[in-house]
Amino acid sequence: MAMSSSRWALFAVLVIVGLYFLVFHMDPLPGNHEAIGLGKGQAHIVHDVIGIVLLVAAGYIWYSSRKATMAKPA
Repeated sequence: MAMSSSRWALFAVLVIVGLYFLVFHMDPLPGNHEAIGLGKGQAHIVHDVIGIVLLVAAGYIWYSSRKATMAKPA
């Protein structure tokens, strides 16, 4: 049995937001700190950590779903 719809939705949201914080939140892309006047600093490190945590959470949801699927006989 595959992941339920709610797990897929949560997985997708965690991956998208995690990647946003890691990759798309940097200069020169829109919505970054420099573009809105916050400058560089500790916030980028915090966003990197948040992005990593969100991607790890998405990986855990995927892994636990696969593990549960593999444990159930067909």
